[in-house]
Amino acid sequence: MALTENPNLAGSFLSLSNVGVTYSTRRGETRAIDNLTLEVEDGQFVAVLGPSGCGKSTMLRLIAGLLKPTLGQLLFKGQELDGPNKEVGIVFQNPTLLPWKTVRDNVMMPIRALKLPAEKYKDWCDELLEIAGLTDFALAYPHELSGGMQQRVGICRGLIHKPKLLLMDEPFAALDAMTREHMGAELQRIWMNTRKSVFFITHSIQEAIFLADRIVVLSARPARVVEIIDVNLPRPRNADTQSLPEFGQLSSHLRAHFLGDHKNQTDARP
Repeated sequence: MALTENPNLAGSFLSLSNVGVTYSTRRGETRAIDNLTLEVEDGQFVAVLGPSGCGKSTMLRLIAGLLKPTLGQLLFKGQELDGPNKEVGIVFQNPTLLPWKTVRDNVMMPIRALKLPAEKYKDWCDELLEIAGLTDFALAYPHELSGGMQQRVGICRGLIHKPKLLLMDEPFAALDAMTREHMGAELQRIWMNTRKSVFFITHSIQEAIFLADRIVVLSARPARVVEIIDVNLPRPRNADTQSLPEFGQLSSHLRAHFLGDHKNQTDARP
């Protein structure tokens, strides 16, 4: 399984070519990302795995246009970003819903923030709530929802302005194991209905395999791409998917990256 690199990424939906990010601190310069190259295709679900503090969130800030690379080139739809990228939606680890607003009003918040005509997005809001199984809770308030339901509201909010790319920063990390597994299945269903490109950060190997078309493995800081793996498991994936030999082999291969025993596992992937 070789590293996937493409020196000419200008035609890609999203591409990072030899990107580096260095922060200046009181203790000197700190490299967060170094010589990072990868690409995301339109409609693709990409999961990013890496150790804590390796620079995954910095990558999201780059793609969102909130941070410029120190070195290299980042292109979105063939163009360099110059400021916040309005064509991305973001789902955070905590859904951060406004407690005094209903589910529908929380979902519509980006429309108001971007000063878009609300009337044009009301039907899409209702459609998203239906896709997410939240139609009966449109007028409910956040305290009336479970943690998983609140996160589904957050996903709908990230999609409401019809972004080309959805950025997700460990959105299920705060959930219990059973709810997290359920939310993985829900996210897959929502993604299969909308077919938006997704850039999904996670620390869970099983979650990455279950959800992704492609998995990007990052090194410890400064983040470099160690490996890019295509996940060819059939969709829709369900509980039985995790019982497939291919799932277990890929899980073992990925786990070896973080246990320091990768050389003994290079043939583990199907």
